[in-house]
Amino acid sequence: MSSADEEEESYYEGEQENTQLLNAHEVTLIATNFLRTLGNKRGLKPIKASLEEEKYTVDVQLRKKIATMQIDAINGGINRYEIKDKVKEPSTFFPHTQKNILLICGIVAISIFVSGLLAIQSFLPSLF
Repeated sequence: MSSADEEEESYYEGEQENTQLLNAHEVTLIATNFLRTLGNKRGLKPIKASLEEEKYTVDVQLRKKIATMQIDAINGGINRYEIKDKVKEPSTFFPHTQKNILLICGIVAISIFVSGLLAIQSFLPSLF
């Protein structure tokens, strides 16, 4: 092999070593910093970062929205981004929140007290 071929081969090997892909932590920092420049200062919560063919897809949760960004894994450039409203889960007919449970317990307690004052005979004393 000639010396020119060896130099060319070593040049390409060195170039391959220099083109190291960014890791998930670095692209997440790029995404959150970009969103901060757009005015989203608080409430940034990274959800997911996935790598597909030298492109990272990063999902970041904002206060009431979710940002999806596509970042080049080689140079860290942002190829595209999209900010969407969160998808709300369908609520049940009667959500079981602490407030609703206390309301139900209060109604039951008041109805038992009132029925006791009115001396209404019911099946409640047989339960207790």
